[in-house]
Amino acid sequence: MADGRGNLLNLREPGVVRALVDEADRRGLLPAPGGAPVELDGWDVFPAVAAARAADGRRLTADG
Repeated sequence: MADGRGNLLNLREPGVVRALVDEADRRGLLPAPGGAPVELDGWDVFPAVAAARAADGRRLTADG
């Protein structure tokens, strides 16, 4: 996935989907256990996950 600002997240890379879910949970966007399913727009959490991965040295860019 690319955000149009040169940041990329590879959903097949270990930990990326988990990071998206964890960020949504941190923001209180996920239902409580046993709650009804919710539909979320992943673009809302993309910048935070891309920044966190960049800080850990795992940033992908369009340049490689």
